[in-house]
Amino acid sequence: MAFFCLPPTRSGGMQAAPKPPMTRAQKLRWYAGQLMTDAAADEKIGSYETATSRYLQAADILLLLAKVEENYTAWKYYTDNAAECQRRAKRLIALAPRDEGVGSAVMPPAGTNPPS
Repeated sequence: MAFFCLPPTRSGGMQAAPKPPMTRAQKLRWYAGQLMTDAAADEKIGSYETATSRYLQAADILLLLAKVEENYTAWKYYTDNAAECQRRAKRLIALAPRDEGVGSAVMPPAGTNPPS
């Protein structure tokens, strides 16, 4: 499956937006691509939480684009890439270390007092 990501810049920063005039859809498509590129970079360095957030943001934008798209080919492209972003986010969530200290304590039965 083709996953559209914009090529990284040499400076490592954000890529320049396409030249105006740009439609709202073009801006969103560019931003989704930038989010996916940044997420892939975060994933490589082990920043799974940030990468997950960016993949999910990109998926949301791609699904918004698909919702208003009338051309089947473009709609399929957006939905396939959104699904890929969601798959990657799920995989990163599974890989992320769990914080066992928070929420892992067993709750006492109702009507009993917790130990002091």
